[in-house]
Amino acid sequence: MTDTRSPLLNRRSLLKAAAFAPLAGMALSGCSTKPSASASANKTVTVTSYGGSYNDQLTQTILDPFAKQSGIKPTLLANTSLAALKAQVQSGDVQWDLVEITAPEYETAVQEGLLEKFDYNIISDKGLPGYAKAEYGIKYLSFLFVMAWDEKVIPDGKAPKDWAQFFDQNRYNTKRSIYNQLSDSSVLEAALLADGVPFEKIYPLDVDRALRVLAAHPGRNKLLYHSANQEPIQQLTSGEVSLSTSFNNRINAARSDGAKLNFSPENAVLAGDYFVVPKGAKNKEAAFKLMNFMSNDAEAGAAFDKVTNLTLANTAALSKLPKEIADTLPTSPRLADKILVRDDKWWAANLKETEQKFKLWQAS
Repeated sequence: MTDTRSPLLNRRSLLKAAAFAPLAGMALSGCSTKPSASASANKTVTVTSYGGSYNDQLTQTILDPFAKQSGIKPTLLANTSLAALKAQVQSGDVQWDLVEITAPEYETAVQEGLLEKFDYNIISDKGLPGYAKAEYGIKYLSFLFVMAWDEKVIPDGKAPKDWAQFFDQNRYNTKRSIYNQLSDSSVLEAALLADGVPFEKIYPLDVDRALRVLAAHPGRNKLLYHSANQEPIQQLTSGEVSLSTSFNNRINAARSDGAKLNFSPENAVLAGDYFVVPKGAKNKEAAFKLMNFMSNDAEAGAAFDKVTNLTLANTAALSKLPKEIADTLPTSPRLADKILVRDDKWWAANLKETEQKFKLWQAS
């Protein structure tokens, strides 16, 4: 299956490592025909994301309907990065209005004072799930790190209900695959949940304890690793493994294509990406209006969820989706106390050290 749906797969490679270079024609000096800021402000909004088919889907489901409703014209770019946002803010020449960044990048941007506070007088928080609203942004996009299985080997009635069962070799004498990229993976959280740690005591992560759990369950001779998000789908459908960590959108997309796979949304770990407004953005009011539309328009939210297999932070959209899908999405009230929200601040502060320890453990 060709992936067109998730920025999870592509965002690391699409983020620009180079510093920001102003867009051609945007910083002309001495141009008397340039409209004044007051004349043009907030009639347009420049949005940056990850490009490719995802940008096409974002345009189709969100930006075009917003333009028709508001009269504000969105321009969507494909060169998003925290480095470019920072360079624009520091130069005082901010070209972007609404910028997609990862959750750890959000924490860094807040610490460095790069963002405008979100105006919740313009943005109604009525449609926002509790995990999504933040002072300087909205976690607009979410996905669940889940336990998934091959239904041909493990029928749903015998599927794992928690991470302890997932790792229990006596219950499932089979190979498992786990995602080893800690920047996106929540495998350490899953290991601690398997060891009986309750949600409210997962953070700060006891990394050494999590590694001991992984070493014991189910035994490293039957514990495989994958480093790309499409791998578990291939491993499960080929019969190489019967259990794997994955993301809810990946499994839903595979099921839509006919794969006999399933997952449990309960005991999953929620992560996601933010939309933020750079400090000094020229069209921040238009950006806030777009975020209000994105967070509260039921039709647009449902269209986004259907087309992308991802989840928009828009609870109103649930009423427009089939119940069997709505009940598995991280925005569902049914899952409010049954999923763990990833602690972005902890990961922003500890990612490099934890990655190094994990890699040394894998090599030992």
